[in-house]
Amino acid sequence: MILLKLIQSLLMPSTFVFVFALIGFFLVKKKKKLAKFFFIAAVAFYYIFSITPVSDFLLMSLEENYRPLSIEDVDKAEKTVLLLGGRESNVLRGSEVLRIWHLSKERMKIIISGTDPLISTSSEASAVRNFFIHRGVDPEDILIEGDSSNTRENVINVQKIVEDRPFFLVTSAYHMDRAVREFKRLNANPIPAPTDFRRKRVLSYGVFDFIPNSQNIRNSDLAFHEHIGRVYYRLIFLFGE
Repeated sequence: MILLKLIQSLLMPSTFVFVFALIGFFLVKKKKKLAKFFFIAAVAFYYIFSITPVSDFLLMSLEENYRPLSIEDVDKAEKTVLLLGGRESNVLRGSEVLRIWHLSKERMKIIISGTDPLISTSSEASAVRNFFIHRGVDPEDILIEGDSSNTRENVINVQKIVEDRPFFLVTSAYHMDRAVREFKRLNANPIPAPTDFRRKRVLSYGVFDFIPNSQNIRNSDLAFHEHIGRVYYRLIFLFGE
């Protein structure tokens, strides 16, 4: 999985921009025309992937099949699984878990799954647990599954806990499709409760949507990361590890 993380890091729009600009910098004294090409390519890549229509297009196939959990679905499960994935996202996902917890009349068990694969001492799970406790959740209703460092491990370890019983799956909307597919391969019964939607849902774009925005290039990076992950997991399913 370290190889997957490396590939995902290298094949990102923001990485393209940096690499092309760096190559241009090193060539500027000896091969000015070639250096100019790489500088222009860096600017072009930055512009393309930092405008809203492009980042939305990359996110569309990831988010289009899922909607926020409806109130009518709250009685369908008694456990909620929260997949960790970055501190900012964890707060957003934690807020969705709290909403489900309150709507279920505070009878919901919460499973926090995941850790940072590059930082073995990561304390994100404990921080999220404290987030819930400070907002009224009984500590006995919170379980930390801290052995998983990627989606596949999340799925395997969580499935051992929930078995074949339905549970609410809370993760970012762009990551939901891959997570659901993996859970269903193990005959688990996730009920998608996506949060952290990134795509701008509009019928048409205005002039400001074509002005470069750092959040858009971040969204493009996330979309590339997820698309690469989907391809990798499908290859594993077809050919094995």
